[in-house]
Amino acid sequence: RSSYLIGMKMSLAAFALVCSCWLSVPRPASAAVRPLDRAFVIMMENQGFDDVVGHLDANNNPDTPYITHLAERYGLATFEFGVTHPSLPNYLSLVAGDYFGVQDDNPSCYAKPMPPPPCDKVDTTNLVDELESANISWLAFEQTMPRAGYLGVQFPTTGAALYAQKHNPFVYFKDIVDNPARLAKIVPLNKMTALSRALANPVTAPRFVLIVPDQCHDMHGQTPCSDPDQLLLAGDAYVQSLVQTISASPAYTRNSAIIVTWDENDFSTFLGCCDSPAIGGGHIATIVITPRTTHPLQTATAYNEYSILSTIEQTFGVGLLGHTSDVLHVTPLADLLP
Repeated sequence: RSSYLIGMKMSLAAFALVCSCWLSVPRPASAAVRPLDRAFVIMMENQGFDDVVGHLDANNNPDTPYITHLAERYGLATFEFGVTHPSLPNYLSLVAGDYFGVQDDNPSCYAKPMPPPPCDKVDTTNLVDELESANISWLAFEQTMPRAGYLGVQFPTTGAALYAQKHNPFVYFKDIVDNPARLAKIVPLNKMTALSRALANPVTAPRFVLIVPDQCHDMHGQTPCSDPDQLLLAGDAYVQSLVQTISASPAYTRNSAIIVTWDENDFSTFLGCCDSPAIGGGHIATIVITPRTTHPLQTATAYNEYSILSTIEQTFGVGLLGHTSDVLHVTPLADLLP
């Protein structure tokens, strides 16, 4: 564990608390994002920067050793924030550039069986529309989802939810739910072999992949997976399995990138940036892994989920959705993509 990195993150957190007003100041757009063969986004849950980079348990043992290794070896965004609280609006922001005024975790109005009110739905252009218009393949993996295109609010259907619909943004969009071919691209991830098979052929492998662990592996937790240190250890081990499976696959070329991020922090702060609402999602970590990264990279450029979406859009040469078109306030992760 690097004492320099830990000291740096503490000073940055303090700076954010004192000078968060700076984050709304317009700045010049950053350098353009270079084209990528593939982009993988791993979306973790509800942990702040200090909880996942160099974190120690009560006995001073590291409980995020692999994630800390990634942060020290590859690209680390030290000034990343969730767009807002709670989870769902951050997922919507990631795939559509807006949270559409949603600040709850209600189920999709397109869920089957139909849930009682209140529910949420969106009928507008999203990342899937952009990718498919440009003939760019995509796939979404949702751990513990029982079958492809599942529209249930949770699974198991009773008791503690492992798969939670609020962590599957695609099923809130009408033009995805109404399209069986699109629903078929939202698939379960119950074993790493499913991910390995999808990436076995670099010709047919999807170019954009969103991976969402379940609530025993995403660091948020759900009974019976609610012990804080065990959640961190389990999430760290799952990130390791995902990153190693992806990086060992034939589809992971020199021009590929893996983005490991968190949707929001644990409600310990409401800081935000980059066109966030008044209730920001707090300070989080984002790590960018590429085969081209030969030395550790760190940037204090302000980022959020809009920035990640902007990165995906720019690297694939598609349009800019919602707030990603505000290039004075929302910039892609170009600093971390050598």
